This record gives sequence, C-alpha cells and structure tokens, in this order.
Amino acid sequence: MKGFLKREIVFVIAASAAVISAFFNPPSMGWIDAIDFRTLALLFSLMGISEGLKASGFFDSIAGAMMKRASGTRTLSLALIAIVFISSMLFTNDVSLLMFVPFSAMLLDKAGAEEDYIIKVIVLETIAANLGSMTTPVGNPQNLYICSFFDVEAAPFFSAILPYSIISAALIALLSAAMLRKNHEMEKEEREIRKMDRTRTAIYLAFLLIALLSVFRVISWKLLFVLEAAALLAIDRKIFRRIDYILLLTFVAFFIFSENIRNIEGVRSLIEGPMKTHPIAVSAAVSQVISNVPAAILLSSFAQSFRGVLIGTDIGGLGTPIASLASLISLKLYYKRKQGKKGKYMIVFLALNALLLAILAGCAAIIG
Repeated sequence: MKGFLKREIVFVIAASAAVISAFFNPPSMGWIDAIDFRTLALLFSLMGISEGLKASGFFDSIAGAMMKRASGTRTLSLALIAIVFISSMLFTNDVSLLMFVPFSAMLLDKAGAEEDYIIKVIVLETIAANLGSMTTPVGNPQNLYICSFFDVEAAPFFSAILPYSIISAALIALLSAAMLRKNHEMEKEEREIRKMDRTRTAIYLAFLLIALLSVFRVISWKLLFVLEAAALLAIDRKIFRRIDYILLLTFVAFFIFSENIRNIEGVRSLIEGPMKTHPIAVSAAVSQVISNVPAAILLSSFAQSFRGVLIGTDIGGLGTPIASLASLISLKLYYKRKQGKKGKYMIVFLALNALLLAILAGCAAIIG
C-alpha cells in the first residue's frame, strides 16, 4: 500500500478530492454525465498506440540512428531536445520523456559529461516536452479534453496555439544553444540496435492518424476504439497490460471532483468572474497548484471559449513541478540517479520554467 501511494500519488489525491467534494454534492446521475467517455476512449487509444510503437522498436530505431550520427555530447543533446519537442506532439509529453530522459542520461554518462550538464539537458527536455505537446490535440491530455469539451475544429485550434508553439521552439533553441556549449567527444562503439517491426509500426502510425482525425470528429471515436481494440486482440494482446488504467481512473476522479466543485455556489461564484476577464492568467495560475490537466477539466465549464483555457493550461504546464504530470515524470527519473544533485536540479528547473512562463505569459498578454 505504501508503494502504491508513492507511485500513484496523483490518483490518490484526485480520488480523495472526489470523495471529500462528494459531501457537498452527493452522488447522482450528474456524476455519470460529467464523465467524458470520449476523452477516456481517445486517451486509451493513444496509450495503446504509444505502447505499441515502443514494442515495435520504433523508438529504439530512432535512438540508434541518433547515436550513430552524433559526433559529441553537444550535437547529441541538441538533437535529443529537438526530437523530444517534435515527438511530444504525436506521442504525448509523458511518453517522450519516459523514452528519452533515461536514454539521454545513459549516453551522457558514458561520454563523461558532468552532472550539471546532464541536469541542464534533462530540464530542457522536460520543457521541450511540455511546450511541444501543446502543438497538437493529441500531444497532452488537457488538449484532448478541451477539444472534446468545446468541440474544437482543426483551424481554430491551430490558429490559437501555433503562435505559442513557434515562440516556444525559438526560445528552447536559444536556451539550448546558450546553456549546452561544452562538448565531449563520444566513442563510436558497435552496438546492436533492435530491429524495427515495420508492419506493426505502420499499423500503429495508421491508428495515430485515425486518432487525430477522431479528435477533430472526422472519424467517430467509437470506431477508433473498436478498431484498435480488435487490432490489439489480433496482433498485440500484451499491450492491454501495459496501458495505464490508473491514469484513466484518475481522469474519472477529476471529472467527478470538477462536477462537485461546479455545484458549490461559493466556489462557482469565486471562479466565474476571473474566468470571464482573465481566462489565460487564471488557467495558468490554477495549473501551478493542481496541475494543468485537472485545471482544464475544472475551468472549462466556466470559460466562454476554448482559447483561454487551452493557452492558459498549456503554458501553465511550466512553473512548479506539479504544474504538469510530465514534469513529475522527469523529476522521478532524475531523482533515481545515485550521483544526482537533487537540489541543483530543482534550482535549474524552477529558474528556467519561471523564465519561460514569464515570457509566454507576456506574449499571451499581447496576442491574447
């Protein structure tokens, strides 16, 4: 039980919040109506796709190709940060970090990079994952939920988020170039790279395309769910065991908690006013305290349009470690290092996140 509590602390908090808030809004059919089954099905499908691509050797193939081409740690680090930014758009920010943070640390250790250098790379990868993932509806869970809740079409979604994505890419590139100036030569070693299963990779990439079309309601999410479940049963049953069902239950708890909070008159009146006048600022601020996914679920019903919640929770993934679940993943991965400098990691993390959050918040004040 102690291990479960430490491992699934976000679920425990969400479930506790749902139970406590139920005293103010007792169970009813409203709870069922509050659960967004479309978002849950799409999230299930995306997790299946990500796990399937891992199993097919797709990510291993990318990592192997990068190792062969890198001449030194600086080239490799810049490439890793770039690929985390890009991959998070399609495979979600947490999957990108789970794949590339341990890989980055391993390679940099072998090259003899200092611990301070490794800290900078991992923090920049975390920022890249959080900001790259906002570019698409499937990049992170809050985008998925917001698109579903507001029935957002492709054109308005990309017109709202692309300016911030482009600015973010430029800022990350500048920071990475400035902070990662040291270069360690890497020894070229013959390492057997796991062969990619091209057929399975093609199948999962096809499902990724279908998932994107489902988000924009071009294809029914029910059809995606049925087709993918059937495909997994036929070719990859083990993937069912790798899907994070606790994360799905965490979303259910967030849905119930948000429904209960919305029905508490005092809380409702407290949120409604600021959300009408400053939706981006409120969404970003709330994300710092309860994380951007539950913030999106809680605040969407108070927003007059999707733009404020989308931009606010996306840039609000920067800041504190709990502002984004992906940031907690990197934090946990780094803290497992025996030679890790936990205090230094936190200082670098908070400094860079605060800097970029301030810049993007300023851009939001101008762009809107």
